[in-house]
Amino acid sequence: MKTIKDPLSFISFFDKTWRNATSNVEATPELTFKPGSKEDIIAIIQDAESKGRRVRAVGAGHSFSQVAEPARKDYFVEMFRLNACGKYEEALSPEGLRTKEDGEVRHFVKAQAGIRIKCLNRALDKMGLALDNMGAFDWQTVSGALSTGTHGTGIHQPAFPDMVRSIVIIGTGGKITQYEPTNGITDKAKFEEARKNDAIKVELVQKDELFYSVVLGLGAMGLIYELVFEVSPRYWIKENRTYVDWDTELKPQLLNGYFKKLVEEQYDFVSFRVNPYKTYYKKLRKQTRLCAFVVQKKYKWNERPPERGLMARTRNWMGGIGGNLRLFSWLVVRSLNRKISGAPASINNAIKFTSDPLFVGKSYKVLYQSGVALRKHGISSEFSFDVDYKKLVDIIDGACDHLKNCCNEHGLYQTSHIPVRFVQQSKAYLSPCFTGPKMFVDFPTLEDVQGRAEIMQYTQEYIVNKHNGVPHWGKVNDYIYGCRDFIKEHYPMSEKWKEVRHQLDPKGTFLSDFVIKMGLR
Repeated sequence: MKTIKDPLSFISFFDKTWRNATSNVEATPELTFKPGSKEDIIAIIQDAESKGRRVRAVGAGHSFSQVAEPARKDYFVEMFRLNACGKYEEALSPEGLRTKEDGEVRHFVKAQAGIRIKCLNRALDKMGLALDNMGAFDWQTVSGALSTGTHGTGIHQPAFPDMVRSIVIIGTGGKITQYEPTNGITDKAKFEEARKNDAIKVELVQKDELFYSVVLGLGAMGLIYELVFEVSPRYWIKENRTYVDWDTELKPQLLNGYFKKLVEEQYDFVSFRVNPYKTYYKKLRKQTRLCAFVVQKKYKWNERPPERGLMARTRNWMGGIGGNLRLFSWLVVRSLNRKISGAPASINNAIKFTSDPLFVGKSYKVLYQSGVALRKHGISSEFSFDVDYKKLVDIIDGACDHLKNCCNEHGLYQTSHIPVRFVQQSKAYLSPCFTGPKMFVDFPTLEDVQGRAEIMQYTQEYIVNKHNGVPHWGKVNDYIYGCRDFIKEHYPMSEKWKEVRHQLDPKGTFLSDFVIKMGLR
């Protein structure tokens, strides 16, 4: 009979099968833990190291890649019980107390690793605060979103790692370290004075190369215990969702410079979604490639933009039902499996049903662009590119031709539109945005539709080889396993990241098979 010594016996589970949200990644580690305190995490790490085991942490399992997957002998740690948050005001340095360029006071919030973004948003709202950006989904834990580089959209808005100002890691031997940039927000003398009587010591380390390595660490440098985010006073967002034709409307705007002004000057958040297939559009009486076009603009809390009627205060109800009713997504999957050639029309319907001329709401309610039904069925590969709007036209046109060939030659269909987003430059060493702002092109599909795996593999091969796209860490990316030269080419600080990883984890306690496959050992 399997046993484990106290105190771990109260938080441990034997042979518990774990699946990510879409069930495309599955594992059964020998031991799974659900810690509720830093003392629990310390005990888990120390016990693992005494037995030569590795330790892997997981959040909500929203990643489609194998980034969080444990091996059979790994200690697996689910972080959900660590879900507290509150204002961070202690021991702030002059840098932390300094106002922003626009004169606004800086606000900091600490959140434990297992809190979901959805819960953090609600807690921030009660404090009169809000995140500056988020991904299209809010079910992830903050540590999971951070560790895989969740980005959202907005070329002047920070991605998840760039909202973090401090990160508490429990590393080898159970040592607790708070990492910050060299000019961090915490005053070291005040920090040490406040903790001089603590039973468990926390070391404050302020060094750029350490912080910008661990802040996007793929879980390979220790277990994240707590994060400090810089946030803003809560704000409104005004959103317009329309649908346009790719060839006659959106494509010319990308080529003539008008779209660049929308992204970089006029709006705070811009994105669009393209149907990769042409369908007959009755209104125009011709074959068109329909696109959903979304623009969003921030407004201060006391300057809510004018809107009229209930419809402007709520998002399109038909899109809401489709995105949140699991029965609806199940019916779509079943329908496509019966007749996969119906995919182009299904994508068109999704674009039309989610259009919304005007929606004004709290920031996090507008930035949320998905639905709970897609947590089960939605899966994707996503790729980043240097911002070049003319090149983007080539990528979209080329991808559409590629998907048409998949249909003609293999009978395979992309079952969703192709979203495009724009992301600010990042300081995190393993961010694809480290070298500059990027545009992200996503290829989502439905997990349970026949042929899903094959078309995703063909698309990865096409985008990487033809357009030099860089796959997202948290999405399907197995095509670049073992491509060390690819990683070195696109991540100029990857060697420094590896040095830091070896420095912080000399025993290999937090090394994962995913990190090894990516050539980041």
